[in-house]
Amino acid sequence: MSQRTMEAHYRPNWELTQAYGLLGYNCGYAKPDTTESFDDHQKSLVWQLLGDVIINPQSTVLDVGCGIGGPAGWIFQKFHPSKLIGVEYLGSSVHAANERYRDKTEKPVFIQGDAHNLPMPDASVDVIFNLESALHYSDKDRFIGECRRVLKPTGTLCLGDITTSKKWLFAPVMLMNKLPSQFNSNVHLWSVADYKTAFRKHDFELHRHEDVSLPVAKSIDDGIAEIKSRGWGSTKGFRGRIGFMAVLAMLLRRRLLGYDLFRAKPRASTRAGG
Repeated sequence: MSQRTMEAHYRPNWELTQAYGLLGYNCGYAKPDTTESFDDHQKSLVWQLLGDVIINPQSTVLDVGCGIGGPAGWIFQKFHPSKLIGVEYLGSSVHAANERYRDKTEKPVFIQGDAHNLPMPDASVDVIFNLESALHYSDKDRFIGECRRVLKPTGTLCLGDITTSKKWLFAPVMLMNKLPSQFNSNVHLWSVADYKTAFRKHDFELHRHEDVSLPVAKSIDDGIAEIKSRGWGSTKGFRGRIGFMAVLAMLLRRRLLGYDLFRAKPRASTRAGG
């Protein structure tokens, strides 16, 4: 992954959240017949991915690709785990996340690190949370292996990613991976089948898989409408982002891209030492 291109992609997001008081910048999940705000949609996507996973005051939670710390903070505030560690590739985002919670006495810990080489001991984590980050990883198979290494035998991997079964269609996008532009983010797309193969390879059992493409597309549509209703649609920074997100929503609705949530646990035979 190139620090330069990732910084170019995410810097506008951070500037917009600061300027307009936005809580985060995942795509969100729109519940049926909802009147929630886009900020609420973003929280709903976090809870949809976690589902019924147990997080308690004894838990260690690892948020890989934590960005500026929105979901990590929401998880910490709701469940109060013993430790919540956010790992982020970009130093600027780590700084922003730490600044965001600077005045809190109890808060997540944010550190710089690489998803391909997680800075955690073996079998030390109860829950790994990874949302809208894995699409940037050049070696997702290695990342899945790292998740297996750091998870406790009873732990859970919660992973949400943009996928496609038509990788050939997005080959030109992936050729742009070295361009320093906000519209390039080192995209490396996998299919659902690729993920299932990697889970099997690294001794995971897939406990839940959910295609949420349509609720995510609806959330993006709601977010765009909300931005325009506030008069931000013509603001520098929002203009390009609106076009980018509108195309993403269209691709999700047409099923050229998917948005998939996975929950996987170490295989029972390996948990038992078999």
